[in-house]
Amino acid sequence: MIKSALFVNPFPRLAKVIMEASQLPPIGLAYTAAFLESKGIKCWIIDANLLKLDEGKVLDKIREYKPDLVGVSFNIATVKEAIYIASESKKLGKRVIMGGPSSKGELKSILEKSGSDCIVRGEGEIVTWNLIEKDFDLPNVKGIAYLENGSVTSTPEEEKIKDVDALPFPAYHLLPALDKYHNRSRRHPIAPMVTSRGCPYGCSFCGSAYTGWRARSPENVVAEIEYLMKNFGVRQVDILDDNFTLKLDRAEQICDLIIAKKLDILITFPNGLRADRLTENLVQKLAKAGVYRTGVGIESGEQKIVDNINKSLKLEQVKLALGWLRKYNIVAFGYFQFGLPGETKESMQKTIDFAKEANPHWANFGITTPLPGTPLYKELQKQGKVNVAEDEGIDSGFYSVKSGHFDTGDVTMQEVMSFQKMAWRKFYFRPSKILDLLGTIKSYRELEWTVSLTLPILKGVIFKKSKAAS
Repeated sequence: MIKSALFVNPFPRLAKVIMEASQLPPIGLAYTAAFLESKGIKCWIIDANLLKLDEGKVLDKIREYKPDLVGVSFNIATVKEAIYIASESKKLGKRVIMGGPSSKGELKSILEKSGSDCIVRGEGEIVTWNLIEKDFDLPNVKGIAYLENGSVTSTPEEEKIKDVDALPFPAYHLLPALDKYHNRSRRHPIAPMVTSRGCPYGCSFCGSAYTGWRARSPENVVAEIEYLMKNFGVRQVDILDDNFTLKLDRAEQICDLIIAKKLDILITFPNGLRADRLTENLVQKLAKAGVYRTGVGIESGEQKIVDNINKSLKLEQVKLALGWLRKYNIVAFGYFQFGLPGETKESMQKTIDFAKEANPHWANFGITTPLPGTPLYKELQKQGKVNVAEDEGIDSGFYSVKSGHFDTGDVTMQEVMSFQKMAWRKFYFRPSKILDLLGTIKSYRELEWTVSLTLPILKGVIFKKSKAAS
């Protein structure tokens, strides 16, 4: 019978040009650990990513703590490290499960190489507890994938947790001290929060496409903010929802409660807010409640490309939202990507032009990375265009121009990388933009974050010759 569990967030030791300016606690593992603790299971979390622990040091910790169960999180950048940790943990006689953002893809090779008992697909709290309660009777546990006679067996999906208010707050006490994590912050310590789960929209590149939407009550959200402030000294929260403002009245109620309680807290939305789910009144309330920064997912400056990826967004709405954010002094990060389906040289030029015209304070220009399990990945895989195996992951990050992760067909990857490089230059190398950016920096930590973000980009994107130039 399993009485203890240790969860690992691997360090992407083999990846290059991964953006390290922002590091947040592994909140998914913290949610699962908190749920297991509520059932009497002893838990640990090793955030090897923050502590930069290689696989050997993680295994030393596993030997030291002697857990009955080892859970290893993985994504497209950490899959190699996760496979090794899992396989070595099995050699130590542990029950081993894997899970995380990349758990929705084709998993046979990952299961074979890792030797894991199973991979948890989707939300981890209920599924992990059911595995323990049913003593790993795999065919009778919903929401997992495992090997059976050399083939992958996927059990029916576990019903999603409807009453998310009933879940305990994440096990922040099992994480390294929150002041060790760094992000672009005006105050410290910071903590991540998830106030709603899923998204009903169908953006083809997104791992949360068509996953529904379940929200915590405004009272429950604000109670966690107060808990974090009181017990961990938190002064800024980064809300990681896929769609915080889907219901405008709920978003306004959260703001109203924060304002009424006079909570001295700052708030950001690193994952972004949908431009079409903002009103001027809501933006004004967000600013009054302490919001000072948000991302805005734009993706492309060509409406046809935006339509191709099922984003259900009009670019005119983006301009309107960015205007409101500027009016109420909320720093906006525009998220763009090159290499989307249907991309042409003309559409990529339109993206650069739109970024300059719409003028978010900051703009991030990435190369489209098809994540396993997403509609985009499945379509590209069907077309034979994916050129990176799921058990290999990627060795360069979203902002790298080193290589492409799939064959675009309409334009060459060299052209995509060339336009990405051009976008960084055209958007940022303007005197007016430099002054604009300087006006967004209000603390030493923001300055430190800006430098730590900029240097890798300058090295890997701006000054490094792309293949197109060679």
